[in-house]
Amino acid sequence: MTETAPETAGPRRRGRPRALTRDQIVDAATVIANEEGLDRLSFRALGMALGVAPMTVHRTIGGLDDLHAELVRRTVDEFTDTFVWPEDWRDVVRVFATTFRDLLVRHPLVLESHSSRAPLASTESDAVAATVVRALRSAGLSDTEAMYAFFVVYDFVVGHTAVQVGRGDSEAGRPERHRLVSEILGQHSYQARFTMGIDVLLDGIAARAAR
Repeated sequence: MTETAPETAGPRRRGRPRALTRDQIVDAATVIANEEGLDRLSFRALGMALGVAPMTVHRTIGGLDDLHAELVRRTVDEFTDTFVWPEDWRDVVRVFATTFRDLLVRHPLVLESHSSRAPLASTESDAVAATVVRALRSAGLSDTEAMYAFFVVYDFVVGHTAVQVGRGDSEAGRPERHRLVSEILGQHSYQARFTMGIDVLLDGIAARAAR
C-alpha cells in the first residue's frame, strides 16, 4: 500500500486591501458624527464601521479636518438643494429659517461643527445667503442692513436649535419645570417658541425698513 504524502501548505498570500471610495467614507462618517459626535470620529472608528484598516481610510480621505469639512459641505449642499423660494420677502426669510433649523436638528454634526470648528461653508450656501439678502433688500433695507438682518436670523436659528438639541427630550431639561414658565404657558412648545421668534424678527425688520 502506497502512502500518500501529506500536502504542504504554500506561503500565505496577503490579499489586496479592500478598495474604498470617498463617498463610502463620508457616508460612514456622517452616521458616526450624527449619532456619537464629531469627537468620536476617527480613522479607527471609520475602519471598524467599514471593515478595513484605519490606514486604508487615511490613504483614501486624507486628514480628519478635510473629512470634517467635506461631510459638513455635502450635508449642507443636500439640504440647500431642497429650498423652494416663495415671492414675498417674509416668506423667503421664514423658509430659510425653518429649513436651516430642520438641517441642524436632523444633522447634529452640522451644529457641532458650526459651534466648535468653522462657519458653514458649502458650494450652495452663498447662493442661499444671497437669496435671503436680496429678499431683505426688497423689504426696504439697505445693503448693509439686509446683510446684518440675515445674520440676525441666522444667529437666532443657531441659538434656538442649540438650546433645543442640547436639552434633548430629558425631563430635567424641559422649560415648563420652571415655575414661571409653568404658570404662564403650562405646556412648553419649542415649535411655538421658534415660530414666535421668527415673527418677532420679521416684525422688527419690517419696522426698521419702514423708517
